[in-house]
Amino acid sequence: MGKKELKVAFLLALRSLQRGSRSSVLLTILIIGMCFTNMIFLPGLFNGIGQSITKQVVDYEIGNVLVSPKSGERYISDMDATLDLINGMPGVVRATPHFSKGATLTYRKRMLGATVRAIQPNDEKLVSPLYTKMVAGSYLGDADTGEVIISKSIAGDASVKEEDEFEQSLGGVRVGDSITIDYGNGYVKDYRVKGIFYTGWYQADTAVYVSYTDMALADPKAADNAAYITVKIKPGYTEKFVKDELQRYGVSEKVQTTGDLLEKSMGRALQSFAIINMVSLIVGIIITTVVLFIVITIKTINSRRQIGILKAIGVDKEVIMHNYGFQVVIMSVLGILFGLVLTLLMAAYLAANPIVTPEWSATLYLTPWDLIQNSLILFAASLVAGYVPAYQVSREDIQSAMRA
Repeated sequence: MGKKELKVAFLLALRSLQRGSRSSVLLTILIIGMCFTNMIFLPGLFNGIGQSITKQVVDYEIGNVLVSPKSGERYISDMDATLDLINGMPGVVRATPHFSKGATLTYRKRMLGATVRAIQPNDEKLVSPLYTKMVAGSYLGDADTGEVIISKSIAGDASVKEEDEFEQSLGGVRVGDSITIDYGNGYVKDYRVKGIFYTGWYQADTAVYVSYTDMALADPKAADNAAYITVKIKPGYTEKFVKDELQRYGVSEKVQTTGDLLEKSMGRALQSFAIINMVSLIVGIIITTVVLFIVITIKTINSRRQIGILKAIGVDKEVIMHNYGFQVVIMSVLGILFGLVLTLLMAAYLAANPIVTPEWSATLYLTPWDLIQNSLILFAASLVAGYVPAYQVSREDIQSAMRA
């Protein structure tokens, strides 16, 4: 079939869409656009949840690389020497220690169990964005003693009754107030609340933070020991490279990357997300193919007399087939463009208003390849759905078509 015949088929397709039922054409375009959105929304949302959890775990829990105590040991001993060694490695922005201890917080008549995390505040700034999440007051300093920063959920709201709280809190602590921390080892101390933060990550928002200097007063083991060390890597370096370098240059403690840890803790969840994504994609393709097949079949059946006339005046059957095929191509392209616009608008809205839960917050995570891949899949499905009925009807003889 030559270019001239294809051009004739394309012009016939345009004229048919212009003179046909506009509501039917618009509805078909809308269906294709919604099918595109359906195919990409749920996978994008699950990918967004996975990316959000990964980012928050890196930011507030383990960094890019986590250094843990040796097997059978509770702490990383000789902390300063270990930190100096890690910070001298290529690809490392900063390594910072953490020391955690369970405690009871008391404010007026309220009591609350929480984890007290000791950090070196200045180094922590280079590894974690915690210091940017202050909603009131200010961040800790390395030499601070007798001061603490607490989360918004622990501080609570004085206007909410205790029995009406979704999560237990201290009932309305404000910056400058004093809370008592009982470490359970006989050490009890009053702390001034220096700042209140909110991260959106449950594990961080159920903890309070003090300086390493202060924790050493509560537990002397914190003076030169760490429960774990988090490491942030420089752009251009991989987690595996830094892990291998640390192990090669004498870090004898257990070294794990974010990928290592997430594979163990979230591997099954991420596999479930992948299965749901695949099912959603297959269902979307089937729905689109069936709907377009029905629409084009009805359109071609209703146009059988017109097809018979075209054949009678000598129009080639392949031109007739491509006429209906091009109609589907035009509608599918317009539908995919509509779906792209709708999806990008939804992504922009969720970026400004993410879905927030106590455990995580999520937006649509979409890459250019996701958009291209789904567009091509939907376009191919549309071609199949359009050309099959067009091929069948174009093969009818003139008399059968004229009698329709």
